[in-house]
Amino acid sequence: MYKRYRGWKRKPRRRPWYFYAALVVGSLIGLELLARLLASLTGLDPAFSNQSSPQQALVNSYQLGFLSPEGKPYEELPHQGKLQAVRSPLMGYELVPQQKSEHWVINPQGFRDDEPVLPAKAANEVRIFVLGGSMAFGQLSSSNQATVASQLETLLNDQVKDQQANPNRFQPATLPYTADEVAKVLQRPPRIPERQYRVINAAVPGYASGNDLSRLIQEVSAYNPDMVLLLNSYEDLLLPSAYSGADIPGLDALLAGERESMKSQLGQTVQSWVNQLYLVQGVQRYLLQSPQLQESEAIPLNVMTNPNQPSLAENLAADEAELKARIDRYRNHLLQMARWSSASQKRLLIGLQPEISARSAQQISPAEQAILAKLGDTYSERIKTSYPALLDAAQQVTKASANVRVLDLHQLYATADEQMFLSPTSLTDQGYAVLATQFYQSIVDQLAIEPRPYGG
Repeated sequence: MYKRYRGWKRKPRRRPWYFYAALVVGSLIGLELLARLLASLTGLDPAFSNQSSPQQALVNSYQLGFLSPEGKPYEELPHQGKLQAVRSPLMGYELVPQQKSEHWVINPQGFRDDEPVLPAKAANEVRIFVLGGSMAFGQLSSSNQATVASQLETLLNDQVKDQQANPNRFQPATLPYTADEVAKVLQRPPRIPERQYRVINAAVPGYASGNDLSRLIQEVSAYNPDMVLLLNSYEDLLLPSAYSGADIPGLDALLAGERESMKSQLGQTVQSWVNQLYLVQGVQRYLLQSPQLQESEAIPLNVMTNPNQPSLAENLAADEAELKARIDRYRNHLLQMARWSSASQKRLLIGLQPEISARSAQQISPAEQAILAKLGDTYSERIKTSYPALLDAAQQVTKASANVRVLDLHQLYATADEQMFLSPTSLTDQGYAVLATQFYQSIVDQLAIEPRPYGG
């Protein structure tokens, strides 16, 4: 009996690996196109596209772009922006004069001011200069008029107008005869000299105390200021003690001929591309519900940190010896400014810079909470340790000159109801208004005219 022949089964052919790779890539492309279509149909396209974000345009406007002394851009440096700064042997770098954008104007002297500043001031002018880094400059503010300097100038000149229009609202030049009347008039706001107040923004993003000292001695002093406001300290905590001031970040490696490795460059390029995918943003935003940071919140804009350290926390001093060295440097620079103040008989008001981790957990906005989450617990812990030392150093400097005062602003926004911070070192326009009011109140206290006794 014959057996039926059952033909042999042919094994299924194994598909090559690139077939599955192509299938995965094709599926991802399809999902990405679908995500973009859904975003367009639902009107969410601007939320995913950085190109259409007004906040991104604002960040690009304030990002520094560095030039050589010959005026040529350092094209190989990362994050080159629209706010041009030229390398300076005395100050590290300084802003290029006569440039402007939608949000800021730099005058012919390199100050953030709509008008030029002449070396000789008018006889009736009280000239106040603002020095410092990003916050003093007014980083991410909507315009020159929203900065601390501009709002402070308005407050002082408005008081002069108010004094002239309503003299009885302020303390009189001469006290009344009776004690009860004296007590009443002293309850009124103090009167300041009725002159023209000019507040000039000479701050530069990223400057630390060493840069401020150089700018004061080399440039600002030539304009005969009556008072100097210094708003800094934060940048000194981030700057390694080996440096006396901030310089163009990454320039040393560039001049030495060093380059990022191809692997590192490729990794950053791929990561940036992946983060821009609508599919990735949609998963993070709606499935994982991750806090969405604007670009200004996600990077320490114009803070001159060590480029080898990936986070702000790692740029803060990790041990007591390094922290002490940074604090000592800060104190020494302030001391030299105080000696200038004493010798020139000019007033110096030192403001200890506000900082986001001081925000109260009850008042902090979701956007600010997202910034803090990105900064991490290590950042907050190191800042908490560092700021008391900064305050102590600044207060020690007041002993060198009777013309120096310190304004502790670190906790200024702790309980504010509104959002104050747009990044670790940038404020909302309202935040700058609050800061200007603090300086205004301190200046009025210093300039207040003491009423003469009756019959005196």
